[in-house]
Amino acid sequence: MWTQRKRSVPPGPADIRVVWEKNGRALETCVPVQTHALPDGRAHALSWLQDAIRESTEYRCSVISSAGNKTSKVQVAVMRPEVAHQEKWSRELSAWRAVAGEHDRMMQSWRKAWESCSKDTL
Repeated sequence: MWTQRKRSVPPGPADIRVVWEKNGRALETCVPVQTHALPDGRAHALSWLQDAIRESTEYRCSVISSAGNKTSKVQVAVMRPEVAHQEKWSRELSAWRAVAGEHDRMMQSWRKAWESCSKDTL
């Protein structure tokens, strides 16, 4: 599963540093950060992360600067494919049971009608 998390940092000091963590551990990979210096010495920054995961994962994005630090986090939940498949199968089976039940009721109704017609002709 591919996840992508973007963090847009509001304008602040130009000395910012962005740190990404996955499950509490700093990522060693090079994470893209785009900054745009503003005329008053502040900067606007955008950072994003793309990752392949097989289990639920927490990501944190921390922005560190002389003006202070700010952290945001997100929990990405991964549903097990076999669980999702079983739930889908259960829903499909329920739908088929409902259709089969309706068909059986319709056939019983036709059978009664047919039997009543046969009795009337004798």
